[in-house]
Amino acid sequence: MEIEQLIKINREDERKNLATLSISRLENLAAHILANKLDYAASAALLESEAADIERQAQEWNHV
Repeated sequence: MEIEQLIKINREDERKNLATLSISRLENLAAHILANKLDYAASAALLESEAADIERQAQEWNHV
């Protein structure tokens, strides 16, 4: 197998793993919102916090 193909497979695996992680995190956030009966403002704040975490993580990956 050529190196280009291996790189492509690795990138696809990374995307799948990131998607799985994102799905899990969103499901956990939804469960937290429902279990704690958060109002719209608290739910929005929670989502904004998650978005900030994702943005910070993306910036860290850009420096690797």
